[in-house]
Amino acid sequence: MITVQFIDLCILLGCDYVDPIKGIGPTTALKLIREHKNLEGVVSYIQESGKYTLPEDWPYQDARLLFLEPEVRSADDPECDFKWDVPDDEGLVKYLVEEKGFNEDRVRGGAARLKRSSKSSQQSRLDGFFKQIERTKEEQEKLKRKKEEKVAAKKKAKREKEKEKKVATAKPRGAA
Repeated sequence: MITVQFIDLCILLGCDYVDPIKGIGPTTALKLIREHKNLEGVVSYIQESGKYTLPEDWPYQDARLLFLEPEVRSADDPECDFKWDVPDDEGLVKYLVEEKGFNEDRVRGGAARLKRSSKSSQQSRLDGFFKQIERTKEEQEKLKRKKEEKVAAKKKAKREKEKEKKVATAKPRGAA
């Protein structure tokens, strides 16, 4: 039962399969699940109270089924025989640019990088996809000052600790 309640909580907050309900965050969702025990109870409460608005066509039962009974294939299944081929530039452009609104130059550049990397047998490092931006002199100086301040603060704290230790050991026991 707890597993289903957790799944219901996740669905209530929004997941890959359904949109979240506007106005319901983690605290409210947990309170509603605890109070109504399951998503059906929460949905009927929302419909009766009118406090929140369910998204149009909110297939929460289907989402729950996808979590509880996912379609899983064994690794030796013929449909799991994946092969990496050269990317289909025009297919990528059609899908990403025309249907999803991405920048065509960036999509073509990414496809070209994919083609180049598919020729090597070694996987590229993640940082190879990002440009390293040089810090300005001001940024470098600021970082240097911060480091120096940190070191100075540590030294000061160490001196104060030693001073307190000296004071504590200098007093005879039982003396006020």
